[in-house]
Amino acid sequence: MSEPTLYLATNALVLTATVLFAIWISRKSRNAEGWSVGGRSLPFIVVLLTQFATASGGGMLVAQVGLGYQFGWGVITYGLFSAGGVMGLIFLAKWLRAHEFVSLPDIIKKLYGNHKFLTTIITLMTMVVPFGWLCTQLVAFANLFSTFTGISPTFLAIGFAIVGLIFILPGGMTSVAWTDALFGGLMVVMGVTTVFFALNSSGGWTEVMATATPERSSWYGFIAPGLLTIALWFMSVLPGTMTNQMYFQRIYAASTLKAVIWSLIGTGVLLLGTKFYAAILGMSAYSMNPDLANPEYAAGTVISQMPLILAVLYSTFICATLLSTVTSAVQSVVVNVTQDLVKSYSKTEVSPGRELSLSRAFSVVILALALVLSLAFPGALDWIVASYAYSAAGLFCPIFLGFVLRRTSLLGPISAIAGVLGGVAGAAIAQVVGSVIPYAMVGLVASAAAMLIVGVFTPRQMRSDHEIDASAKVSAEV
Repeated sequence: MSEPTLYLATNALVLTATVLFAIWISRKSRNAEGWSVGGRSLPFIVVLLTQFATASGGGMLVAQVGLGYQFGWGVITYGLFSAGGVMGLIFLAKWLRAHEFVSLPDIIKKLYGNHKFLTTIITLMTMVVPFGWLCTQLVAFANLFSTFTGISPTFLAIGFAIVGLIFILPGGMTSVAWTDALFGGLMVVMGVTTVFFALNSSGGWTEVMATATPERSSWYGFIAPGLLTIALWFMSVLPGTMTNQMYFQRIYAASTLKAVIWSLIGTGVLLLGTKFYAAILGMSAYSMNPDLANPEYAAGTVISQMPLILAVLYSTFICATLLSTVTSAVQSVVVNVTQDLVKSYSKTEVSPGRELSLSRAFSVVILALALVLSLAFPGALDWIVASYAYSAAGLFCPIFLGFVLRRTSLLGPISAIAGVLGGVAGAAIAQVVGSVIPYAMVGLVASAAAMLIVGVFTPRQMRSDHEIDASAKVSAEV
């Protein structure tokens, strides 16, 4: 059997088995609630591994190993912000669970009332990051597997999109979460295996640390990226993670509040573990070849040294990592379309059966659109990734400042709109003028200032949705 055939056959076997599992596990949850929030019954281990698998994505495979190649332990500094963002959601966990939300814009409706324009712009901002992730994962898979197999990236991207669709259609969140759990377990096992192989191939821990230079392997490595870069990470990754709807949906889908809290803590720990993985792989690649033209070739340098059987298994690791993010991203965007756009603008009530049918139809549409964009503009996807900072600038203050001040008379729908628009405008202006201060930070400050100023001078509008006292329910969950 030729190498390309072995790669494809192994991945096809793993994916086929997982698809069959997805169909089986979703058989009792093929309804609107099962699609959107997994029937609110996912056990702790599933929530933990689906959060981890979703958070990892293609960045863990390529970009973060590249950071490890450049900065050594500096990639762990990046990880502190992503892990901190996930754990920071514990701050909202009780409140989120009490209100049984379905999407991130539901939070805005609870805080500010059902204001159509506000809901619409929040929904669009919410969709930016998962849709961007979706496009980049399709491109990453096509490029990486084209190297392994010699098959056209276009053909691979189309095939990967179809596979992703097969995973999503049976049960939405239910099938995505349970298959993510399998993929997450595979990712942990292969990550540890790859680290041991990389160290062994590079002459062992002592040799790698000696070769990687003190700037990478000493304590200085943690600040090697530079204080300005670290500040930008802090002001984009941390709030960006805390406003990513894909994490919120798994909070809604968990069976108990206790499962939510421990899964968020566990996800943070696992995410830090992936940064150790990236740092060690990056420094091992530097030990193998310190003259790479592009740091993002570091992962490929390690893979090229693998024996065939390990390289084939590593390819399943890549496939699982990328597919988990693709399926989570599609499901998240579809929930926004059906829950926050279709329902908001529909003149008649959307039945659960109709909602499920629409969810499946929009899954096809969203994946097809992402596929077309990823094939037509693969070099233009960097701006989509950069939109992480813009999304955070527009969403963080309306959600978290709104939560803190929710019982005051200071905030209302108009101030929330000002916060969204002010955050995006502030970040854009700072980026255009080349501000020394990270543009994400400028956006966050502008968003907070706009919300508070407009709140002071604008009478608060009555909310259509009032706060409910659900403390008894929360206590019972704990």
